[in-house]
Amino acid sequence: MGSGRESFQGNGWQVCAQAAERHATLREEQTALWEADRVSWASEQPVTAWLASHLSLVPICDAHLPTATTDGRHLLFNATWSAGLDTQTRRFLQAHLVWHCVAGHLHTPRERERHRWHLACDHEVNALLLLLGLPLPEDAVLFPACIGRPLHAVYNWLDHFPGLERERNLDMVPATWAPYPADDTLFRRWRERALEIAMQYLGTPSLPGHVAAFLVTRQ
Repeated sequence: MGSGRESFQGNGWQVCAQAAERHATLREEQTALWEADRVSWASEQPVTAWLASHLSLVPICDAHLPTATTDGRHLLFNATWSAGLDTQTRRFLQAHLVWHCVAGHLHTPRERERHRWHLACDHEVNALLLLLGLPLPEDAVLFPACIGRPLHAVYNWLDHFPGLERERNLDMVPATWAPYPADDTLFRRWRERALEIAMQYLGTPSLPGHVAAFLVTRQ
């Protein structure tokens, strides 16, 4: 009996060690891809590339984070989920999370309907990504009738949107995994970054006028 239990325990530890090694390899591989996407933006999307450099990539193998999110300091993503993404979708999602930070979508929403608020935030970010020339996945959140409207106007418009419960976000609500809540210092840093990059690329093809205006009015 004793030798059988010891053998079982030994095999159990071996299985755990092998799983841990696979997860470590997966995290490394996926992080390399997300880093490579940032490098590819250096010439294609320099504004987003610079903004992304302020977020540390954190790959996670945990079912509690099924997709990806950000807390304004880190960009957290499920490595297993990431491995199933194509390059275009992965790049979109990283850019999407970066611009959540720029837009100030880092607080826990006070709104009663959190899903509706998240959809409004996703729409605001995705409308900006379109202006920047980043392709959106077919299932990305975007409400054409609301392009150009401020965030709370989109949120209110969605109150009368039929089939709202069928709309799905591709990411998790920002700050979902934040060990510390976003504070005034973090919001100020992102406003400063928005202004700095707007001044650097103002009037260039890399920064469309409407996006530049959005960055400046974030102050």
